[in-house]
Amino acid sequence: MHVREILVNVDIDLFSPTLVGCAVGLAKRFDAGLIGISAAAPNVAAMGYEGAAAVGLLFEQEQRDIEGRLAQLEALFRKAVPAGIPAAWRGYVGQPNATVARIARCADLIITGSNFGGPTRSPNRSIDTGELLVKAGRPVIIAGVGLSEIRANRIVVGWKDSREARRAIVDALPLLLAATQVTIATIHEADLGEEKASLEDVVGWLRRHGVESRADTVPASGGGPAEALEALASKLEADLIVTGGYGHGRMREWLFGGMTRDLLSDRTVHRFMSN
Repeated sequence: MHVREILVNVDIDLFSPTLVGCAVGLAKRFDAGLIGISAAAPNVAAMGYEGAAAVGLLFEQEQRDIEGRLAQLEALFRKAVPAGIPAAWRGYVGQPNATVARIARCADLIITGSNFGGPTRSPNRSIDTGELLVKAGRPVIIAGVGLSEIRANRIVVGWKDSREARRAIVDALPLLLAATQVTIATIHEADLGEEKASLEDVVGWLRRHGVESRADTVPASGGGPAEALEALASKLEADLIVTGGYGHGRMREWLFGGMTRDLLSDRTVHRFMSN
């Protein structure tokens, strides 16, 4: 895989020059183009037959407001992208997750911010990163809040012998090749001998692709696998965590918790996830 086109999601309500700057940095590193995308849908509740005319007027007004805002965001986006980087803009009146997932067909990688405002925001105006991860069919980098660049020089890969983890390490290969330090870490949960054998296979596979890495088996912590992985990343001063997403299914993690859900809620570090 080569990173030739990066899709960066621009929040309709909060333009983040820092997030665009993160995307610009990666575009420079991989000689890639950028596509800025933003979407929102009118959020008008039904009022019944007698209120249909009023609903229609409100819908049209909100649609015009969205179109005006998209034009503003395009100007901000183009101003934030240096002239030497090929850049395109796509603004849509539509549901954000479905729109970004559809336009992911144009890109090798998606960059989005950590959820702004949490679950209280309307799904018609904000990205649900978990849903995007499942639907996009592309790897997603969820940028940490306030981090001005995605250096990806020191990377920790959270490894578990699952389909999602295998997919993630393949998708992350361009970043791993460019990194100065790569650690493949598994959280000890089952048979230690099998876990170490799995890690050795991954380290060997990466070496054949030109990536030198080290393996680490991390004891599980009381806070769960995500906390243990985050602690290791902090210890190694890693600037990117790579994992598969929703190995147990999104609904199960929503009900019972899991690594993906916990990592998505961590806004202090960049996370590369693939499903």
